Amino acid sequence: MNRVGRVVCIRLAARIGLVVGIFFGIILLVEFLDTGRFNQTAALAGPWTSTGLAFLSALRWSLLGLPVTVLIGAIVGLIDLHSHREMVIISASGRSIWSTMRWPILMIILSGVIVTTVVDSFAIRVYQQLDAAQIGWGRAYGVQNRETWFNQTGADGDYMLYARSVTQGGTQLRDVSILRLQPQGGTGTRIHARMAELEPGQWRITDGMVLDIDRAPQPFAEMTLATTATGSELSLQLGTAEDMSWFDLRQALRNGIADPFARAAAETRFQKLNAVPFVLVGALLIAFAFTGGYRRTGHYGWTIVYGIVLGLVVFVITEMADRAGSAGVLDPIAAAWGPALVAIVIGLTVILRREDGRV
Repeated sequence: MNRVGRVVCIRLAARIGLVVGIFFGIILLVEFLDTGRFNQTAALAGPWTSTGLAFLSALRWSLLGLPVTVLIGAIVGLIDLHSHREMVIISASGRSIWSTMRWPILMIILSGVIVTTVVDSFAIRVYQQLDAAQIGWGRAYGVQNRETWFNQTGADGDYMLYARSVTQGGTQLRDVSILRLQPQGGTGTRIHARMAELEPGQWRITDGMVLDIDRAPQPFAEMTLATTATGSELSLQLGTAEDMSWFDLRQALRNGIADPFARAAAETRFQKLNAVPFVLVGALLIAFAFTGGYRRTGHYGWTIVYGIVLGLVVFVITEMADRAGSAGVLDPIAAAWGPALVAIVIGLTVILRREDGRV
């Protein structure tokens, strides 16, 4: 990396980090101001767990808004470079804006990969270790502890599984009822049990009773029912794709997901994580497009407003496409990569227009 690239990268990284930190602090303050949930969590799991979950929730919301904060931070960094006439010196030395952007773009791509594979995965893993699902934290954990139906199939036949309480991402069910599709003369058409836990290839059902029309109820301490479902698939059926890491999603997609809605949600989330570095590159290009040029008066008010508005538009488009892809309305690849391409095209178009004028 040459000296110019190092100066620009350090200045942009410092300003982007500052904006992300401020955004994180604001969200963390909001989390702590929700005293009702904080006190309830402290009563259930202790004050340290409640504090840790508040930090993790703020971190994950900060990652969700990363394209906008990167855009604002890049704009602040470029204005800072202009205010010290460093961008003027870089231009006067004969360097084009393309050579100036090369190292910052590589920095943003590397940062996006780290955020996707390390930071987000770490936050999700800690969430799971703290058992946040049972406490009620997280964007997608609201579906926990509700009455839920699961359509199951396996070597023991097809059956519907109904649970009045769902925890551990769908792998632990309480107060369970099972309706089996049995051939004529078969037994065990209805099963009621206290708990069902998912094990590899089967449900382990404990403390229950088998009910048939033509015989007395048959209590049992433990029994098993074969299933092809996996923990990842059940979690996705609950709508918790947002709370699965990049590695978990990749493994679930490799193993195959039978439910079409769960598969659409998983693939959209997976492709969205893959596209994060390029969405951030689009945000950086928009920042360069609207603040990279020289201003004799030094006024960037409306230029900054235009850049931020475009960044918010890209963010809204990203979230709308994500919802459409997760619902199966839009192809997951198009839903995830479309906003990234839109952001990059907008940034490149404005830069080309400013640098080369109309063609």
